[in-house]
Amino acid sequence: MELPEYLTISIPFSVRGESAKLIWFTAWLSKLCAHRLLNDVKSSEVLINFSQTSFLSYARRRCYDLLPNRRYIDGIATLVHSTLRSARRLGIDVKGLELKQWLLFQSEAEKEKKGNLNIRLLSLERAEVLVLGGDKASKRIIVELRTPKSYAKLLEIVIEKAQKCELGYPARIVIKESNFYPGDVHLYCNLQVMVPYSLYVEVVKKYSRSLGNLVGGVDVNVDRLNLAIVDRHGRLRDVKTFWFREVTARGYEKKPAWTKIHQAIHNMLSYAYHHGVSLLALENPEVIGYLRYYWIRNGDRGSKNYNYKVSIFRNRVIEAVSYKAPLYSIDVAYVDPKGTTNSKEHDEIMRKYRLDRHTTSAYLIALKGLKQP
Repeated sequence: MELPEYLTISIPFSVRGESAKLIWFTAWLSKLCAHRLLNDVKSSEVLINFSQTSFLSYARRRCYDLLPNRRYIDGIATLVHSTLRSARRLGIDVKGLELKQWLLFQSEAEKEKKGNLNIRLLSLERAEVLVLGGDKASKRIIVELRTPKSYAKLLEIVIEKAQKCELGYPARIVIKESNFYPGDVHLYCNLQVMVPYSLYVEVVKKYSRSLGNLVGGVDVNVDRLNLAIVDRHGRLRDVKTFWFREVTARGYEKKPAWTKIHQAIHNMLSYAYHHGVSLLALENPEVIGYLRYYWIRNGDRGSKNYNYKVSIFRNRVIEAVSYKAPLYSIDVAYVDPKGTTNSKEHDEIMRKYRLDRHTTSAYLIALKGLKQP
């Protein structure tokens, strides 16, 4: 699994009145466009094999009467095509893909248009968004942002580079919640800005070089991260568990849950760095590109399957560890997870070192990391 080209930063904002109605309408037009494209793909095997360029051209012809904005059509078509490509690699029947309950619209990066023509960051507090009205006429509105302080420095650089036409950034508006009052609409949204990962590492990086030459292995579970550290001869040097038990409680909200998980990831990486780890081994998940687009799912493997939900969670945590590790000057290696959970070697190591099963898995992952070039 390669590191991402872009990293998504979510900036919350709320809007009401006429502006809320226009954002709502634009999101619904985008969703209808996605429905139309997905239905076309299911009924025509030819479209499944289209290149991205050919698929975008088809989408523009097919959806312009519904969504009269080329950039928003391209944004939805790019998501649909990426999902189809990943589904093919996973051997999933495209006819089983279904849209979830989402409302969003997206515009691709345009460096020569000061970053993004349709959804543009003006400052840390304000953004300009192109929306479509009931007559499908376009209009620009200003939304007031609540930018997280942790991303302020990074976004300031993004805005500065975009104003100089040195950087383009994809962006999308996602409607998270809505309230409809008599004569009024109130939306709670996220502006999601995708910044280059290389810039993120450059700005946010905590340490310039590693302190040692040890190898760490990480086993990811629904309530913990298990870390095992070995030297270059495979000798076990240290083990540590980083818990986030509370997130598994029924009714625990999603946002604070992921805040806890990300904090555990940072704690684990900081511990690894200060104990001389220069290489971190992680299980290599299956191709998960389509899982990132939470607005679409596989109807044959829906959310009722607990094991499938767990695999999505674990892959997402592995992704988070992989893109945060370079901030601590730690390289990442992906290893085959076969034999790290259930095997004769696994049982022998548990007895030899008196480790629990998850820490033993982390140790075996670390040993496999030693063999990476």
